[in-house]
Amino acid sequence: MKTILIVIAILCSFTLAQEEKKHPLRYEKTIQGVDFEDVKILFRSALEGLNMNVLGVVDISTEKPRFSYFLVCNLSYAEKIFREFPQLGVMSPCRVYLYEKEDGSVVVGFVNVETLLKLFGEKLSPEARKVFRRADSDIKTAIREVEGK
Repeated sequence: MKTILIVIAILCSFTLAQEEKKHPLRYEKTIQGVDFEDVKILFRSALEGLNMNVLGVVDISTEKPRFSYFLVCNLSYAEKIFREFPQLGVMSPCRVYLYEKEDGSVVVGFVNVETLLKLFGEKLSPEARKVFRRADSDIKTAIREVEGK
């Protein structure tokens, strides 16, 4: 439980970087040439096409620069993981954030799943680790679809 609280504190404390860098706690992609609201619509559609449920969208700032986050979950994935490690429910559903940069580009990001697996992997079966990686892949696929790739 202490480890979970430390991870949450770290995740809550990291700042939104103005330049895209590889960071052990997050995975981010910058989308150019697409309006913020359009990114939100395209991202939701891409997630739903991958059987990822959008449980909600929270708009933190609706004036430029805009900031929102999605609450995303695949219920069958969650059920498999929570059976083994119910404490991970504190980090669920997955939060995917979007923020608008001054140049109008939109950053889409979420927690780095490989970092989570390094922290919690020993408590999970190989099957549960596969489920984490599938969710990671699904979200990255949705981001690539919004990018047009």
